[in-house]
Amino acid sequence: MSRLDTTRRTEFRQTIVRSGVRPLTGVNFALRAGVAVPRSVTLHALPPAILTLVPAYRGFQYVLVGDDIVIIDPDTYEIVDVIPA
Repeated sequence: MSRLDTTRRTEFRQTIVRSGVRPLTGVNFALRAGVAVPRSVTLHALPPAILTLVPAYRGFQYVLVGDDIVIIDPDTYEIVDVIPA
């Protein structure tokens, strides 16, 4: 969905890391757009600074899987975007 330049990607990642969300490990779903994640996965609200960087993410939530940031539609639990480490 979004292609962040290096500066924005760094700011994006730092904002997520500062949020204190713990990464998931050992997940049993593929990290690609369109894949549904289990409803047992706890989603987190995107910080306002992220929505300023990427307004298209408004209404979505996220999880960390390892070092990857996974943007998820909270209505369908489908992956919208993956920002790789």
